[in-house]
Amino acid sequence: MRAGESVVCPHCGARTVVKTKTVTDGWRVAGTRFVCVLCGGELGAPEKEQGGESAASAKRATDRLASLLGDGAEAAAKADLSPDENYGRFCRNCVHFLEHPFRPLCDRDGKAADPMGECGEFTRKR
Repeated sequence: MRAGESVVCPHCGARTVVKTKTVTDGWRVAGTRFVCVLCGGELGAPEKEQGGESAASAKRATDRLASLLGDGAEAAAKADLSPDENYGRFCRNCVHFLEHPFRPLCDRDGKAADPMGECGEFTRKR
């Protein structure tokens, strides 16, 4: 039995979904239990997962993905995201950007400035 699985509840007799409930002892977590979503009746404790099962399920998931993409599917080349000389040419990085609590301004022309905007007369802060 797993959380989210549809079962017939032995307590209320209705078709329901299994929900995980955390059992506490004071402020400490004592364990988890499966309960019925409709009546709250206890359905049992989850089984301990073994390391082999999780590795096998990961392998099956990889196989399913490979079958979806087809034979010979390879990962695409990664994009080069290293910054160049034009990186960070935002108004907030400019010498003329004036921080103001209500409205950021451009000190060069006195107009409102968008901190993430760009300007043709950008001069980097030192």
